[in-house]
Amino acid sequence: MKYIICYDIKEDKIRSHVVKYLEDRAFRIQFSVFSCKCDNKEIKNIWQELKQITDGATNPLLMIIPVCKACEKDILMHGRPLEEDRPIIVV
Repeated sequence: MKYIICYDIKEDKIRSHVVKYLEDRAFRIQFSVFSCKCDNKEIKNIWQELKQITDGATNPLLMIIPVCKACEKDILMHGRPLEEDRPIIVV
């Protein structure tokens, strides 16, 4: 399934850690928005890791939004994402 992952984190160090983590697992649509295709187990692992990474942040916001095939075809986007969609392998 496809997922949209977004965050809002004030602390530079924690935000940088989140970015590095997501850059290895997803592709960047906007500065704080990523997308990935993975299974349920993989997205749960990503969720747990992101919660751990942001544990010391003040009021962090993390969102992972599932996008089903039917909804994916109806996504409206104007402009180009920062990265192109590519296969992701999560180990």
